[in-house]
Amino acid sequence: MKAAVSGKPGSPNVIEYLEVEDPKVPENWVLIAVKAFGLNRSEMFTRQGHSPHVKFPIIQGIECVGVVKQDDSGKFNIGQ
Repeated sequence: MKAAVSGKPGSPNVIEYLEVEDPKVPENWVLIAVKAFGLNRSEMFTRQGHSPHVKFPIIQGIECVGVVKQDDSGKFNIGQ
């Protein structure tokens, strides 16, 4: 998958658009094929290095919209 990755704290220039492996889906989570995402103020602070418990590199984009790719619970349909 493609991802916006911050490899280290810094300015917006540290964000790279990279190919990464699909994440492993924890139990009771849903995997979404993201179609659009946003970088909010919280992520700006994290990217700048102001979140002491965050380990870099990190994938940016906690707000997203897309379609269900995997849901082992069966609550959502693939493609929903």
